[in-house]
Amino acid sequence: MTVNKSGKKVFEKELEDYRDQVWGCARCNWCQNQWGWSVKSAEFSEICPAFHEYRFFPYSGMGKMHIARALIEGDFDYADAPELAEFIYTCTTCGACEMNCQRMQDKEPLKVNEALRARFVRDGVGPMPEHKNLINSVKSYDNPWMQPRTQRDRWAKKLPVKDIGKEPAETLFFVGCTTALDASMSQVARDTASILLKAGVDLGTLGKKELCCGSPIARVGDRETFIELALRNRELLNNTGVKEIVTSCPGCYRAVKHDYPEVPGAAALNFKVYHTVEYIDRLIADGKLTLSREIPLKATWHDPCHLGRHCGIYDAPRNILKAIPGITFVEKERNRDQSWCCGGGGGARTAFLDFAQRTAEKLIDEARRTTGAEAIVTCCPFCEQNIGDVLQRTGDGMKLYNLIALVSQSIA
Repeated sequence: MTVNKSGKKVFEKELEDYRDQVWGCARCNWCQNQWGWSVKSAEFSEICPAFHEYRFFPYSGMGKMHIARALIEGDFDYADAPELAEFIYTCTTCGACEMNCQRMQDKEPLKVNEALRARFVRDGVGPMPEHKNLINSVKSYDNPWMQPRTQRDRWAKKLPVKDIGKEPAETLFFVGCTTALDASMSQVARDTASILLKAGVDLGTLGKKELCCGSPIARVGDRETFIELALRNRELLNNTGVKEIVTSCPGCYRAVKHDYPEVPGAAALNFKVYHTVEYIDRLIADGKLTLSREIPLKATWHDPCHLGRHCGIYDAPRNILKAIPGITFVEKERNRDQSWCCGGGGGARTAFLDFAQRTAEKLIDEARRTTGAEAIVTCCPFCEQNIGDVLQRTGDGMKLYNLIALVSQSIA
């Protein structure tokens, strides 16, 4: 792991703070390819969706390092290359480049790209027009989907979940914007709450008062808006008095647990943060949940980038899958920290839908051909949206499940 020699937190670092890193890029191409010891075939040996799609170096981690170097040193400006914004934003921020670069060079190409995006926003060159709609929605509605705040807790009707603003609870379920407000995802919220309640968890939510975690805003480079959200959320969450927070969205999990501590001036968290799969894995291990109903299914697991590479959670979801009777679990050729991204993150799906969906098509093809599985299982709303849209559009016979839905079926 790279040592932070500057003493600055991530969200106060400028592009110039990465000068040594960008000059030190060895052009080794590990940001584009699967880690050598993990490669099983030439066909599935690449790791960067953008470079794989466009075969042009500015789309790769290496290319962005050299774009950053040129901007830092004044070798060119935005007018010299009007397509720069497309290079910078056609990236899912999956973190594969950084995962592999850290093994060899101890460099951070993903953080360099995020600093590039912050510079673009500061200079008025970014983000993409589609991202501005998302940002304006968060500013107006506290969510990126232009949904009224009054709809935030509609998923919880008839569920005995506490309103944390009215009565205390030990555990807060931080639902997340997409899970709470997208009708196709709200069953995940209901299943999550039902599972935790069945396990005896003293559970509450913020209801209509929940705010966007800010992860989509951070990823597209609007630091000012993200920091404002992070500070509001810190105060709101710390004042709940809960001992722990559970969230089913990997983006929310990463934001609260890992991004907020990198915000200058933010108060320390006074609670622990868990992703749903971590929490449920622990409940099963402690004997508080029993998975007894058989689900005959041959399934493979897709590692969401925010959950896997960004937060290091690989074993918990696999433990849960293996604990469900009837499921035959098989790994894709690329898995864990070498997993192929779904294409839905980093603002890519918002601004470059065709690219995002072609990336998902490659994931589905790999899952089918390297595992023989009949289903892909994951636990990220963005992965579900992007993969699900492709499966629906193509009429592909592959099934898609949220892991929480399978757990709910097995304990029912």
